[in-house]
Amino acid sequence: MEQLTVIEKEGANYLQYVLEGALNAYTIGEFQDTLYAAVQKNNVVLDMSRLIELDPSGLGLLMAAFNDCDEAGHKLYFMAMSNESEKTVAASGFKYLFNLINSVTEVK
Repeated sequence: MEQLTVIEKEGANYLQYVLEGALNAYTIGEFQDTLYAAVQKNNVVLDMSRLIELDPSGLGLLMAAFNDCDEAGHKLYFMAMSNESEKTVAASGFKYLFNLINSVTEVK
């Protein structure tokens, strides 16, 4: 079973989470609570460059967090998506909805 490692970094107007490993049904549990709490208070940047798997459960978590963030008046950014995460997001048909960035300097 794959693992998910999450590293939190604080920026001037955002919280950044570096995601490494797999974001799937087996690994979303603890990160889900962290992410939902963060989007209520801050802009959030998810560095997805080190994700090796993003399954439908992981994508569902990201979509729910995106909606919660929007309702709270904040933005959720997907940064530097890995090939695997980009394929999953593109296959969902919702890629155009998300805030995709290449660097934290693009956070508004």
